[in-house]
Amino acid sequence: MHNQIELDNIDIYLLRSLSQDGRKSFTELAHELDVSVGMARNRYNRLIESGVLHIIGWTDPVKNGMNAYARIVMSIRPTSKIKEVATKLTEIEEVSFVALTTGTYDLEINVTCRSNAELLELMHQRIHTIEGVFETSTTMYLQIMKWAAHNVSAKLGDIDKSKGGRRPNGTLSKTEI
Repeated sequence: MHNQIELDNIDIYLLRSLSQDGRKSFTELAHELDVSVGMARNRYNRLIESGVLHIIGWTDPVKNGMNAYARIVMSIRPTSKIKEVATKLTEIEEVSFVALTTGTYDLEINVTCRSNAELLELMHQRIHTIEGVFETSTTMYLQIMKWAAHNVSAKLGDIDKSKGGRRPNGTLSKTEI
């Protein structure tokens, strides 16, 4: 189990704001929060160092020429090899997601390839050859309607300034003055 840190309204607002635009400056964040630039920077650094926040450049696979996107579930035999197989799958560049699962299958992965031919090669040459992979079932995604977003839960209440609420630091927004 991962260590969790306590998040307050300022942390949650920073996470929400950066999930919309990860390039926001500390000055912009501080202005939105009505706190000092130093406080915004310190909170940001704490969230990065604790592993809560990861700033990445996300590439749209379809716009990048990756036209074969699939979900693959697999059974592993013997089951004592599940974690070993999962670890090997994380090392394959085309694999973007690996999870141990409950139910009929032991593992689920997502893969992205340039073409169906590349997907076939990946399956036959690099996935099915992993010792312990017993059975796979592949679902091709024909059209992605929405990419997953990591939502930030505001367990401390609604802190969205645009809805006329209080700022995360507790001060009134301009619409409340």
